[in-house]
Parts: sequence; structure tokens; C-alpha cells
Amino acid sequence: MEKQSRGRNLTPKLCLSQTNGDDASSLVGGIVEKGFSDQLHSKGTPVFSIAPPRPAVRPFPIARHRSHGPHWKPKIEDVNDDGEEVENEMEEDDLKGLDKVGAFAKPVKRKDKKGLDFSSWREAADGRSSSRMRKKEEDDDHYISSIERRNFTVQFESAGNLNGGLKSQDLTMPDKESQEQEHSVSDMAIDGQEGHMDVLPNGLTTLSEDIQVDIGEDLMSLEGQIDVENRARLAGMSADEILEARAEILAKLSPSGIEALRRRGLNKLKRQNIPSLGTHSIREKDNDQNEKSMMNTAVSSATVNSNPGSNPIPKEKDSKLGGNIPNSLPAKTGLWDAWSKRVERVRELRFSMDGNIVGNDAKVTDKIEDTVPSSSDYSPDNVAERDFLRTEGDPGAAGYTIKEAVALTRSVIPGQRALALRLIASVINKAINGIFQNQLGHTLNYIVTDGSVDWEAIWAFALGPEPELALSLRICLDDNHKSVVLACAKVIQSVLTYDINESFFDIAERIPNYQADIPTAPVFRSRPEIDGGFLHGGFWKYSTKPSNILTSAQNSFANKPEDEHSIQDDVMIAGQDIAAGLVRMGILQRICYLLEMDPSAPLEECSMSILIAIARHSPTCANAIMNCKSLVQVIVNRFVEIDPMEINPSKIKSVTLLQILARFSKKNCSEFVKNRIFLKMTLHLYCNSSSLDQWIKRGTEACKFSSALLVEQLRFWKVCIHYGYCVSHFSNLFPALCIWLTFPSFEKLIEQNVVNEYVMVAKEAFLVLGSLSKRLPNFYSHQMDAIMEDDDTENWSWSNVGPLIDSSLEWIVIKNIPYISSLLQCQNDEKECDIINSLLWLISSVLHMLSGVLEAVIPPEDSKILVNGSLPWLPEFVPKIGSEIIKNGFFSFSGGTDGTYKVTRSFIECMCLLRLNAGLETSIASTCCLQGVIWAVTFVDRLISLPKCKILNASSICIKTLSPEDRVLSGGIVQSCLPELGHLMMNLVESIEHKWRPIHLVETFGRGGPAPGIGVGWGASGGGFWSKLVLSAEVDGLLIAHLLDILPIVSLENQLSTLNKEIMCSVIQRINSTMATCLVVGPKGQYVIDKLFGILFQAPVLKSLDFITRQLIDLNKCLKPFEREYSEEEYLLFSNVLASHFRNRWLGSKKKPKPEISRSSLETIPEETDVSSLVTPGPAALVVEWARQRLPLPLHWFLSSLSAIPCSKNSSDTAGFLEVAKGGLFFLFGIEAASNFFGAVSSESPSGIPGGPLLYVPIIWKLHALSILLLTGTGILEDGNSRVAYENLQGIYGQLLDAQGRTEVKSLNFQSEIHDSYSTFIETLVEQFAAVSYGDLIFGRQVAFYLHRPVEASVRLATWRALCSAFALELLPPLDKCISAADGYLEPVEDDERILEVYIKSWVSGSLDRASTRSSASFTIALHHLSTTVFKTCTHHTLPLRNKLARSLLRDYSRNQQHEGMMISLVQYEKPEACLRPETDGEYLSRRKCETENRLEKLREACEGNSSMLRVVEKLGSAISKKLSW
Repeated sequence: MEKQSRGRNLTPKLCLSQTNGDDASSLVGGIVEKGFSDQLHSKGTPVFSIAPPRPAVRPFPIARHRSHGPHWKPKIEDVNDDGEEVENEMEEDDLKGLDKVGAFAKPVKRKDKKGLDFSSWREAADGRSSSRMRKKEEDDDHYISSIERRNFTVQFESAGNLNGGLKSQDLTMPDKESQEQEHSVSDMAIDGQEGHMDVLPNGLTTLSEDIQVDIGEDLMSLEGQIDVENRARLAGMSADEILEARAEILAKLSPSGIEALRRRGLNKLKRQNIPSLGTHSIREKDNDQNEKSMMNTAVSSATVNSNPGSNPIPKEKDSKLGGNIPNSLPAKTGLWDAWSKRVERVRELRFSMDGNIVGNDAKVTDKIEDTVPSSSDYSPDNVAERDFLRTEGDPGAAGYTIKEAVALTRSVIPGQRALALRLIASVINKAINGIFQNQLGHTLNYIVTDGSVDWEAIWAFALGPEPELALSLRICLDDNHKSVVLACAKVIQSVLTYDINESFFDIAERIPNYQADIPTAPVFRSRPEIDGGFLHGGFWKYSTKPSNILTSAQNSFANKPEDEHSIQDDVMIAGQDIAAGLVRMGILQRICYLLEMDPSAPLEECSMSILIAIARHSPTCANAIMNCKSLVQVIVNRFVEIDPMEINPSKIKSVTLLQILARFSKKNCSEFVKNRIFLKMTLHLYCNSSSLDQWIKRGTEACKFSSALLVEQLRFWKVCIHYGYCVSHFSNLFPALCIWLTFPSFEKLIEQNVVNEYVMVAKEAFLVLGSLSKRLPNFYSHQMDAIMEDDDTENWSWSNVGPLIDSSLEWIVIKNIPYISSLLQCQNDEKECDIINSLLWLISSVLHMLSGVLEAVIPPEDSKILVNGSLPWLPEFVPKIGSEIIKNGFFSFSGGTDGTYKVTRSFIECMCLLRLNAGLETSIASTCCLQGVIWAVTFVDRLISLPKCKILNASSICIKTLSPEDRVLSGGIVQSCLPELGHLMMNLVESIEHKWRPIHLVETFGRGGPAPGIGVGWGASGGGFWSKLVLSAEVDGLLIAHLLDILPIVSLENQLSTLNKEIMCSVIQRINSTMATCLVVGPKGQYVIDKLFGILFQAPVLKSLDFITRQLIDLNKCLKPFEREYSEEEYLLFSNVLASHFRNRWLGSKKKPKPEISRSSLETIPEETDVSSLVTPGPAALVVEWARQRLPLPLHWFLSSLSAIPCSKNSSDTAGFLEVAKGGLFFLFGIEAASNFFGAVSSESPSGIPGGPLLYVPIIWKLHALSILLLTGTGILEDGNSRVAYENLQGIYGQLLDAQGRTEVKSLNFQSEIHDSYSTFIETLVEQFAAVSYGDLIFGRQVAFYLHRPVEASVRLATWRALCSAFALELLPPLDKCISAADGYLEPVEDDERILEVYIKSWVSGSLDRASTRSSASFTIALHHLSTTVFKTCTHHTLPLRNKLARSLLRDYSRNQQHEGMMISLVQYEKPEACLRPETDGEYLSRRKCETENRLEKLREACEGNSSMLRVVEKLGSAISKKLSW
């Protein structure tokens, strides 16, 4: 260690601040191969500079060892004749005195070897490379003497961990060239002092005669000198001395280590197979063997192989190899520990150039051994394969590990750097695609299957802190080779998951009501707090503080010195969030420079992709792009100046980038508009083709590019419209939009195969019109009052609406749309799926545009235009829209009215089938169509019901004279299609039931995923929260919320006089679906959750729950009835307080903390305290952040009303808390009754009733919530109905625990599942119980439950200790009155020694004296477990514990005569069930007497011959005989 540390100190520390521009450019991508002393020489030393490295000519690519070069050649510059240095040369050119010693530096001499020797790299992998690179400091004698003082050690872990005897060893080995001379391994000699290990022949006495050492230049390295010394020592030792030394060493080694060494020697022997013929012949043969071994193990799918016949490429690892990373973990291992072990296994995996896992397996060698040429000379066909496989860690292994590939990115050879970057990109792409293809929630359920690869663990390791990938990528991006820069940009694009993220956002942008984006920055939940009852679902926080993302220049406002921001800080931030780390490292400035230098098309496209991914990351990153000097202007200039009318991917992505930046801030959008950037970037909208035919004539490829660009430009315009900008541009753009708004001739589009391209532009055009409709003033206020506009925003005019409605109505005549008409007639083709998706998106955008116009017509409730709640007149387009929907087969009652057209099934029915049977994207598009139809007909019905039009008044005109459409309009479209809407509701309920469960698994680790990263669920399987499944669930949730408004949950109390299962089933199903929908809505759906809360806690729903609970009480005789009926006022009170509580708790947004100046270089993430009320996306941004909000809701969100603890002792706060708790207790009892109702009626619940989320909430959370209620006192139990509800809930949960066979309740891990400090909570609860309960039965039942046997030992121990300290053991109720049956507290017998000891301490201290007289559960539990442990369950291993417990009991009995009754009870104890066996009195007495004698005998055995203890036993026996009159 001393030598190694001294060698490391020789490495110079170069200060880059002293390097001028030329020197710095020469060092980019290079590795300093030679170290120089830090000591400065005297003046007058010649001044020189260092020339760039000149790599030796070798086959590409080569993972070189440092000893192979390249070599530095010092260049001596001119100096002044008078010896004075050139002016300022000391400051500019002298790098730590490097120029002063250059004249004495010599190139590293290259070893001239005939073959390949991988021994140095094998030792480097074992951590011994530093000694190899140590330069020669002193002469040979001094060097050898220093070696004699070294203390070599040999450490062996286990034979199972040995990889060829190398990986698990920590020892210093001599040169393998000289080790492999011998041909026999029957004996092994090890020199313990020198740590030298070698395989020696049988003839040890002739060793000195056989050894011929050529002490040349090749062996004068450190290893060669050690080998010479070791062999000289062995030559000078006798055979007996060698055997003695060997025996001494072998005694220190484990048998497994010895066996591993013997196997290693046998393997060497097999590779040699020749006798010793001298040093030179051995060396040549060793070289041949090394080359052949390297070729045998060469496996890589990306190897440059010019002769496939002679070098076949084997297959990837099968399921038996380590590449599959099996998840064989102990059952008790925590989730995070299990995940960490999976990630750790990735360290040793090797990857080929295409990203697949390859392995070093003996089978691979056997397969290709015969195909490798036996000659030691490599041919031009196989030399590339040889060089590729020469990795630093294991040169005989195929492929590269992730760390090796990252290290290779810093090679001095540009080709090697590009090769390593391409390999990393392949691995990253494979990993993210593998993750995305897994099922949602697959991360925790990873199961080893044939051919499976744990891509999630690979992704986590690659982006983790150990490889330092971000730092290497940032260095490579500054490379002066274009190929390396391009390869690096592709890696960064893959790391930021650009492609998959954009596919998600592209689908999201098609949703008509999609307005707000969600940033992709990784976040995590804050820890649960006692104030919130330890409930999960805390506020989200960014993985790295946003202020830490800023660059040094942006951080200057904090008055921090620039040198405080170190590279280590950058690496640490990148480990938390790789995108944030890259931005902190200055990637934006580098990309700006690359764009200014006119990059190639692929590099420009990659640069734009990276910027888009960074912009989507967070508002901080978006602001960093905006504030990066001239970056946005460079992008705009390249878009406008370089062939303005040409369309390429880079231009399309440029528009996308600006659209994203505009979404993040209204200020950004305002700057784009004021600086005319919007006009420049949307130039193609104005210069578009004048007709559809002209657009089609451009060709298919041109149409695709044109369509993609127009879509992005229309989205950019739509964002501006949302802020109120560029609304007036409609008049200028309308002529160009007419091409896309007018119903086209589909024959031409189909002929040119551009249907998809046209439809996507048309869809986006209608989405723009939908956004414009949101800027319409109210129709009637427009007629009466002038339009009031803000200073910087604009409103749309109703004069533009008329022609657009006519164009829109053409698109809802679905019989004229070819693919949709065939779909309705059950004639669709699977090959047309993409076109059908596009058409469905178009129809949904049209319907939502019409819905927006109709909504703008509805007057406010307080409008002056309303006279007695009616309108004087109605625009004619309102009934026209309704009539077109009725006529065109959207519902089953329509179609065929003109006798020419009749559909097989309605549009609604077709959409329901597509939702169930088609892919996720089709399902989302179908749901959007359903939303548009239902909203449109709802608005039409509402408007038609307002005016007093005689034509629609059934009392003034005969119904028969009306047309079918008018009859439907007069009766209401919704009322006419209630059966179809009911079927749709059932369809949605079944769908949401299958979607909320996998979504719930995404967040198991407290983060959005287990690995740092951005987008696609932050490394979570299936895409996490950025999956199509989550998007589909959110769209379904919005539709369910709207349908619940149309089809409300009615009160059962007013409808049922008798038990009607169908009606109750419908109500319970609606309640369950509402609760399930609350679990799938993300941050941007706060208004949906708010609406669902209003539906779920309305008075009719609470009345229905009350009715169900009373029905359950009548059926279950174990439950107590309510003392009184709830009044209407109480229902309304519960409705208001519950809705208000859940909105404030789960929809409140945490305010941003005030910026404070931090003294540390990196700021921590503070725990904010201020919580604001419900915050909806305002006009300042079209982005909803994950941070500082709580959605999506946790599974047990409804327990928060029971778990809230008042922060102050104010009486008003306490009263409000009690009202919320009463309402929460009523609601919890109601939904529990609804879930258990059909089980009480019959053994099977009716089909079609999903269990709901309640059944999946662990029982520990429900019991914990009941305990939280009592933490502040017994106020909740003073109300009669609340007390009954509390007791009934205890009974329901007790029955659930007793039915373990059905419910599979095995353990109740409060501490591991709820909070680590749960023991402290138990102590507080017990203190409250002892202080205020006065032995209340319900409170005592709740506390006693924590002594239940399935409860984890730490909680039971804390409960007992707290009860003992508070002298409350006697306050617990009898065991037969506790929650759950007595068996749950008594079985299995206690096996935790700590708990048994506290039982004994309580017995001895007298804490159980009163408990014994009151028959408290505490005494019964202690008595049972102590008696059973002492007298029944004793084994050989527990005998010392049994004796210890028995002696303690006897000693206490001898000192405290008042415990005589307790001791007699202990000896006479029988489990209650044992006393129920039928037997006569005589038989009973005889059995009891015999059993008592046996137990007394066991007590005598425990005394271990102690006479005083034996006398106590005899005394006890006499007392028992006297009491029982034996």
C-alpha cells in the first residue's frame, strides 16, 4: 500500500486555468500518458511546449493499454540568448513546471512482444494497475530492498465467487510469462512472506537448475524484478524449507480457496500441453496460447468480421447466464434492497455493439475453438476482431461493460471514442425500449424467464452515479472530431428518451381538451408526517432543486464564488437528474455554438431533439434555453435564412421547440409575438398551396414533410390563442385553412396514399378552431354589449363562426367518410387501423369545436337576457347541430330517416367496441369522440330547454306533425338515448377497474420510478405515468365524471321499500367506479377530481350509503344498530365538510418557498409549509408541474378524514376536526358496508360488481386510521352514532382477520408499511389511553389490538412497554371482548425472547397484579405465552431460555407471596379450547393432577440442582395441592 500510494502521488495535477487556448485544444479528448514531478526547477531551464499526441499505427479499433502509447515527444522552443525567459511565458505556458523538465523526459518504451499477453490487464481488473505504471525511481539494489519490505497478502472470499481464480483475489502476482513455464501442478508452493504464489513441479530440488532467466529489458519492470527475486529465494531454499513454508501458507487459507487455486493450475496445464524447453520457447508458446485463448472467447455481434466462415458469432446469453439478472432475493428483503441488488448485478454485464448482452461462457469457447487459426500471426481478416475485444477489464471477454464503454469514450483515438458512444447509445436504446414494452407496474414483479433481460436495472445503472455517464458525454460533446460529436449527440438524445417521449406527447396533443403539458423532470414524494396521520401521498418534490440546475453565470446573483461550483457538484446533480446535470454542465452553450458553426443535417437534427427534451424537462430548463445567449435567435435565423421554403426534420423540430417554450410561460409567448418570431416560424401557413390538387402533386414524401410542419405550426398558433395572442391572424390565415376545413375528395387522397397526412392537418385545424371558440364572448352579451378586451389579449368574433359551422357539419355526416362508414357496417380492415385512428381524431376535434361554440351560446345564470329562466330566441345553428347528430347515426334511435341509409350499429356502439377491442391509441381516440358527442348533445338539450319557442312546445302543436328529429329534440336527446348511455357507463366502469391497479404500482418506491432520468416514467416499466395506459385512464375518467352528471347517483332510501339487488348493485357500482376514477387522474386533472369529490360526497350518495349500512346491520347480527337516524341537515353537513376537507387535503398546492441565499454550494430541497387552496392552470402558463402537488391520489386517500390531527388546541379547530372525523367515519362505514353487503346476503356477489379500490387497501391502514382518531382524545366516541360506527368497523375488521384462509392476512407490519417511527406513535396513543380513556371498552379494544400475534414484534414490544410504563395493563378489556378472536392473540406461541422478557419483568414488577384480578387481556396473553414456553414448547435450543424464565418466576414467587395465585394459574393454565373436551369429573381431575406433576417436574429441572429453588418448587406444589384439595 505504501508503494502504491507513492506511485499515485507521482501523477501530476494539471491546472487548466494556466493552459492557453492552443494547449487546451491539443488536450481535448486526450489522456496524459506521462507524469512529471510537481517540483519547480531553477530558472534557466529551457522552455518548451507539448505537441499533440501522435498515435501509433495500429488496426482500428484498439482498446489500448497505456504502455502501448501514444507517446509524447517534448518540443523545445527557442529561448533568449541571455537565458531570460520570453515575456509572460511563465504565466501562459508553464504548466506546473512541465516545460522545465521536458528536456529530460523520455518516451515510454514499448515492449517488443511477439504475441499478446493479457496478464497486465487481468491484474488491472483486480486493482493492481497502479504498481504496473509506477516509474523507476531508484537503482536496482535500492528497488529490490524496498520490495523486500513489502507485505503481500492473499485473500480468498469463496470458491463460488471466484472467476477463474482471479476476480475474488487480492494479491500481487508475478509476470505470468514466467509463471506458466511448469507443466505439473501436483504440488503448490507459496511463499508467505513475499505473497508469491506459483505452481511448482515435483522435482523441487532441481528448480535452480531448470530455471533460465533472461534478465533483459522486458523483465526489468516491477513484476519482472519481483519474479527474479522470488525465484532466487526459492532456489536458495531446501526442499524441507519450501514444504514448511507451503504448509504454513496453506494453514492460513480456506479449503475452498485452496481448491480454487488447484483448479486454476489445472486450467493452465490444459492450455500448455508442452514440456519446459527453456525461456524463449516457453514464451513463444505462451504467446500462441494467449492469442488462441483470446480468439476463442471473442464474442460480439458488432465485431468487424471479414471472414464470417472462420469466426462465427455465437448467440446471446440464454436464461442460465448472468445477463438475465435473476431476481432470486430473500423473502424478507425490502423492496428497495431487492431493487438495489438487481442494479448491482448489471456491473459485470457485457454488451455488444447492438446493445445485446453477451457472455464469457465456456460453451462459447468450445463452439468456436476449432474454427480459430492455430497460427500466432493474425491475418487482415481477424485482426479487427482481436483488437476490438481487447478491453481494459477483461481482455479475453467479449463486448464491453458499461463502465468500460464510458472509460473508452476518453480514449485518445477518435474512432474508439465514436465506437464507445455508439455502443452506449445501443444499450440505452435497448434498455428504454425494453422498459417501455413491459407491463405497467412490472418493476416490482420482475420474474426470470427464458431470454428475459432486466432492462430496468440496466437503465438505472447506466444513468446512475457510478459510471459518470453525464460527465463523459459532456466532454465528448466538446470533441474536435465531428463523428464523435454526432455519436455523443445521439447518446444524449437516447438518454433523454426523446423519441418515446415525443410519441407520447404527440398523442396527448391530439386530445381536444388537452391544454397543459406536464414536465418530465424526475420527482419524489415527501415523507409522511404525523400531522397527516402518516398517510402516503405527500407533496411531490423535484429530485434536484431547480436553483441547482442553473449554470455558474446564472447563479451569480447568489454572490457565490465561481470556484465553489465544482465538477463534483455537476456529477452529483447528474446522478440525481441527468438532464439537469447536463444543463448545469453548459450543454446549452455548446449546442448554440454547434448551430452557429453550420453543422451537418444529422447533427442539427440531434441538437434540436436534445433541446426539445431539455425544454420539456422543467420550467427551469425552459427558462435556461430562453436565457441562453442568442440560442433562440440562432434557431430562428437558421429556419428563415437557409432555404426558407425547404422542409426538413430540423425545421419541424425548431417549431416544436418554440411551441414548447411558449407553453411554459406566457411571457415567452409574448416575446415570440412581439419580436415577430411567430410570423417567421409560421411562414408556411401563409404560403401554403392554393388547392388540394396542388398539394397532392408535390408527391407523397413532400406531403409527409409538409403535413408534419403544418401540424407543428398550427399547434404553435393554438398555444398563442390560449394566451389570447394572434387571434386576429385568423382573417389572414382563413383562406389557407379552407383547404383543410373543407370536406375533400377521398378518392384522390387514397390514390396518392396521403389520407393520413391530410387528415392530421385537418384535425389540427379544427383543434385551432376549438381554441378560438374558447375566446368567443358569450353570444347574448355580444348582442347586447360591446366586447371588452384586455390590453394585450384578443377575442374572436361571432361573425367568423357561421361559415365554419357549415364546414364542420360536413364532417359529421359519417356515411360520407369511407373508412368510418365501413367501420359502422362491420367491414373494417385491420390494415386500415392508422387511417381509422386519424379519422377518429378528426371527428373528435370537429365535435369538440362544435361543443365549444354551443357552450359560448349558453348565457350565465345571472345574465340579464334570461327572463324567468328563458331565452327570447335561439340561434338557428343550435337545433341544426342537434338535428345533424340525430340524422347521422350517432345513436341507435337515429339513422334511416330518409329511407336511403341505415347503419348496422350506432356510432356510440361502435366506439364502445373499439375501446374494448382495439389498441390504446384507438381507445383514446374513440373516447374523445364519445366525449365530443355527449358534450354536444348535452349543450343542445340545455339550450333548447331554455327558450319559449312554440315550435318546440308540445302543448301548442301536435307531436305527429313534427319530424322525427324535432320529436327527439323536443323530448331531449339525452333522455332518448339513456339505454345507450347506461351501456357506455358500464363499459367505462369495467375499463377503469382494470386500469387503476397497474397505475397504482408505478409509485411504489416513493418516486415516479426507481431510476433517475426523464420521461417514460423515470425508468419505471411500461412508461410509468407517461404511458398510453395512463393517458387512456385519464380520458376515461373525464368521460365518467361527465356521465355521472348526466346519470346521477340517486338516493336508495326514496326508491326502495324492499331489498332490490339490481338497484343496489347499480348504486354500489357507481360509487366504486367514482373512487377508482379518483386514482387514475394526474396533476393536470385537478378539476376532474374536484368534480368527482362533489359527486361522491353529495347528500343523495350519503343517504344511499346510510341505507346500505342499515341493511347490512339487519343481516349481520354481530353489528350494532345506530342509536338514531341521521337527519337531512346532518347529511348536508357531512357533504360540505367532507368535500371541503378532501379538496383542501389532496388538491391544495404548496406555495413556492421564498428564495434564500444559501452558504453551501448546492442547495437542498426544503420542506415547504404554506399550502394554498385548489390551484388550476392559470393563463400564465400551459404547464402543470408535478412538484408542489399531491396527485395522483394514493390508494387510501379516503382515510385522510380520519387521520387529520388539529395543529392547534383552538376550540374551533377541534370542533371542525370532530365534524370531519364524524363524516369520515360515517363514509368509511358506508363504503365498507357496500363492499361487504352482497357477501352477507349470499356467498357470491352479483356478477358485474367490481370490488372497488376499498378491497385492495391493506387492513393495517384502516386499523391505523381508527387509532389516529383516538390520538387526540375520546371526543369522537361521545357521539352515539359515531361510537356505533367505530365499534362496527372494529367488528368488521376483526371478522376479516379471523377469516385468514379467505383474506390471506398473514402479517400486520405497521412499522415497515406505515412509518419507521411507528413505535413512537404507539407510545403517544397508549399515553392518551391511560390519561383520558378511564378503561373505555372501545379505546381498550383498539390498543389491545397491537398485541395481536400477526402484528410485527417491534410494535407489540413497544405497545407492551408503553402500557407497562403507563400502568395501563389492567385497563385492557378481557380477551373475549377484543378485536378478533382470542386465537389471534395466543397463537402461534411467542418466540421473541425480548417480548418474553418484558412479560417476565411485568410479572415480577407487579404490573400484572391488577390485570390478573380483572381478567385483562394483558394478563391472559402473558400467562398463555409464558406457560406454553415453560411447560410445552421447550426444545434443545430454547432450553436455556426456558430455564431462565422459570428461575425468574420462582425467584419472584419466593419473594412475593401475593403472586402465589398467579403462579398457581401459570402451572394450572390450559388454553380455553382444551377445557371444552368431553370428560367426566374423575377423568378431568386425574388428567389435571398428572399434568401438574409433569409441570412441577419441569420446574425442578429448570432449577438445575439449586436447593433453594427446589424448595420453592416444593412449596408451590404444596400450595397447589392445598388449593385443589388433592
